[in-house]
This record gives sequence, structure tokens and C-alpha cells, in this order.
Amino acid sequence: MAQESSPAEKARIKANRFAKEWQLEHRQRDNVYAVYLAQEKKIAEIIHLKEADSKEFRKQRKAIVSEAEKKLVRSLNKYQRAEYQKIKNGGKKKRKKRKRKRWRG
Repeated sequence: MAQESSPAEKARIKANRFAKEWQLEHRQRDNVYAVYLAQEKKIAEIIHLKEADSKEFRKQRKAIVSEAEKKLVRSLNKYQRAEYQKIKNGGKKKRKKRKRKRWRG
């Protein structure tokens, strides 16, 4: 019973997931939603190629996704952007460190 969701609904789900992972501010959330909405609309426009010419569909879809990813990175602040690039290059997401209290005896 899988339902076909609209591009807006898919974009909202993806944007919420991305915003939660990167702890985005409201302005950033709006930008991310706009990027994902544009991505989903473009993919919906080329969906007819999926059956007719799957190779061309994959090629165009890959271009759309990479364009959206570049725009998503611009939505991040400089610290988030550095962390994102580190992860894309195979690193792990940095956890916030707790400050250790010095023992003074």
C-alpha cells in the first residue's frame, strides 16, 4: 500500500531529515526545503524517461542530484560546511567534546 507522495511532501521529508542531522536554523531550513523541492520537481519532469530510456534518466537524475547537493552545501554555515566536506571525503561526523574538569588537590 505504498502511496505516491507529491514532490512537495518528498521535499519536506528530505529537508526535515537534513535539518535535523545538521541542526539548521530556520533560514537554513527554508533554503534546504527550496533546494529539495526544486530537485523533486525536476526529477518528476524526467520520470517519463525511466521506462523509455533508463540510461538517459540515470544520467539526468545524477546531474540534478549533484546540482542540488552543491546548493545544499551553500546553505550551511562555514563550520557545518567544513564538517560536511570532511564527511564527504570519508571522515566521520565530529561529536561535541565535553570539557574535562581539572583535578586540583
